[in-house]
Formats: sequence, structure tokens, C-alpha cells
Amino acid sequence: MKSVNPNLVFRQLLSNLPDSILACPLMNGTNKITDFSIVKLFIMANVAQWHSHRDIEAGIQSDEAFKKELGIDFISYSTISRRLNGLDTEHLVDLFNRIARRYWQVKGVAKGINSNVGVLKIIDATYGKLPKNALNWTAVSKDSCGIKLHIRVALASANSVYPEKMIPSTGNIADSDAVNHIIDADGALYVMDRGYAHKTKMGGWMERGVQFLVRTRKNFRMETLKSETPTHDKVLRNELVSILTREEPLRYIEFVDDKGTHFHLVTNRLDLTEEEIMETYKNRWYIELFFKWLKQHVKIDHLFSTSPVGIWNQMYIALITVALAEILRLIHMPNRTLWTLFRNVRLYVFKTIRKLLNYVNRKLRKSKGRQKVSKEEEKPINYGEDSAIVDPINKEHFIKKEKKLKATKKNKAK
Repeated sequence: MKSVNPNLVFRQLLSNLPDSILACPLMNGTNKITDFSIVKLFIMANVAQWHSHRDIEAGIQSDEAFKKELGIDFISYSTISRRLNGLDTEHLVDLFNRIARRYWQVKGVAKGINSNVGVLKIIDATYGKLPKNALNWTAVSKDSCGIKLHIRVALASANSVYPEKMIPSTGNIADSDAVNHIIDADGALYVMDRGYAHKTKMGGWMERGVQFLVRTRKNFRMETLKSETPTHDKVLRNELVSILTREEPLRYIEFVDDKGTHFHLVTNRLDLTEEEIMETYKNRWYIELFFKWLKQHVKIDHLFSTSPVGIWNQMYIALITVALAEILRLIHMPNRTLWTLFRNVRLYVFKTIRKLLNYVNRKLRKSKGRQKVSKEEEKPINYGEDSAIVDPINKEHFIKKEKKLKATKKNKAK
């Protein structure tokens, strides 16, 4: 390990992995490569976007420093596949939780977007469709199957969204049945959509001291204890209510957005104003953006395994990858977005961190923008007639043709 340059980008990324039982020799038996190294291998596959076991095999062989990091000279694609399925998911959960503690150490004091509201933790689920060979264990219809990832992200600040907790499930598990696995009484305000508006669950959260803000359906039954006159022009109702499963009162807000959609919100944060409640719920959109980002850039929809355990392991390693990238961003480029880091880490993964930072922080020329060119100044198009068959035609031809056809039909109708 000492022979691996600690300033290489992949070493900087992996250096934030805490100690794990996955590295223990006693846990690995006669295996030449430890489970911890297998995890590192798949983290690199996510970063470098190696999309198959053969790509991973070739990727490892492409860099001597990375082979030293893993402690191997060679590993076949078939072994890579088998070892992913053999990882203990509980050990990955423990590793993921340890990294979360590392994130909060690096992040330091977090006030959220609004210091009066505090840190937000947003809970939601995303669905991933599986190939039909998984119909025997996670079918959601006769010809469709998939899994769900129930995720909690921490919104520590406007530019830091961190995947703090996750539990995967088969596609038929309701959001409300998974929520208690990823919610804690930790002083943060939990924001959730309508799928979590369950009275029994709310009663349990109140008993545990969990702070929550949940959107409910229009027909959600409550008893009004006190009505207050709304002070915001978009708020229709502002009431203290009881959901009947607990004695403690809750705040109920009904408001309408610019598109005319009605929102019904219930929270046990009675100190928040109408505007703070509305703005806090709007921040739920951060998790939707996170899901989109996760699928586009970590490619969780591209599976390395078709077995349940192999899929769970891949999902946890995907989130571990994002978590490590966010920690690396906070340390080296806190004023840049995670996407900026991720995009450039792929290109500089086997280079030094200094080269990466020099490129990201380079001075850019000021652009005058695209200059307008008058029709008289437009250059003629070079079609390369000697090397192609060309009969130039533009969209105006079809617009005129369509207008002529409509006029003809109109005249015939008369």
C-alpha cells in the first residue's frame, strides 16, 4: 500500500473509506482478494463507468497503481461476478453507516437551507425495472418486475445533498412499510410525500420524538382543534388538528401553487410559519433530482448481477460511491457541484489530485456569446457534393406544403 501514490485521485477517493470487517483476513478465507478490495473495485467501476465484468477486468489491468491498491496481479471477470454475489450485505450497510459519520465530520456544523428550520432529511423511494428473469421473485405484474430503493437524503445546505440511509426492497413493498427502517429521532426535520401519510406511522413518530412534515391526501381524516386566519396569499387553511392516534396537536396547512395544485401538509413543528412550511416542502424536490442524478451518472439501472443479494450489494456500493464523491468534493472543491467533480474524476481517476484541481480551477476565457449573423452575412453551406448525393431542402418546404394541404381541404369542405 505504501508504494501507491496517496495523491492519486482514486487514492484520495478511497482514503475516506473507514476500516471495515470486509478487510479482515479471517473473513476472506483462501480468497486472493479481500471483500474490501472487491468493494473498492466496484466503486471504481461506478466512477470510471465500466459497464460489464469484462470492462472491469480490463480496467484493473490498465493501471499498475490500482492493482497495487487491490493487492492483486489479475482477477477474471467470472470471479468478479461471483464475488459481488458473495459479499455480506450487512457488512456493506455497516460500511455505509460509517461513511455517513465521516461525512458529518467533514461537513461540520450544518444549518440547512433555513437556519430556523434546520437540517432537512428527505425520504422517498425510486423504482428500478429488472429483466424478466427476475419475475420469479420480484414481480409487480404478470410481465413486469423491479425493485425499490427507499432512501433518505440529508439536505445539510443548498449545495450538499447526502445519501445518508437506504434499504432496498422488492417492488411490491409500500413506501409506508419501509419508512421506519430509515427514519430516526435525530433532531432533523423529515420531509415526505403522500405515500408516507399513515396515521399509525405518524403516531409512532410522535412517540419517538421524530420531527416530520408530510403531505397528505385531500381525504385524510383529522379533527380541527383551532382555525387560524392565513397570513400568506397562497395559504387556504391554517389549523391546529388532531389525527386521533395521539393527543399532541399538529399543524395543518393547505396551500395552492402557481399551477393551481392543492397541497395538504401536516407537521409537528408548530413553531414554523406558513411560508417556512411551504418552502420546506418544496425542498422535497431535491431527492427527485438526486434520483435522476443517481440513475444518469452512477448507472444503477445497469446491473452486474441478477440475484437479489448481488443487486442489493450493487445498490449499496453505488450509494457508497456517491457518498465518497461528496466527501471528496467537500474537501477539495466545496464551491463546485458534485456533477462537476464526478465528470472530471472519470478523466483524472489515475492522475494526481493536483492535476484534477488545476483543470477544474483553470481560468476560463470570457465568451462574448454566440454572435448574431444577418442573412446577408450567412456563409453558403458546403455540402461536399463530390463525396455525397445532395438535394438541399429545408423545413420551410414542408411548412408551405402543410399550409397548402390545409387550404385545399378547407376549400373542398366549402
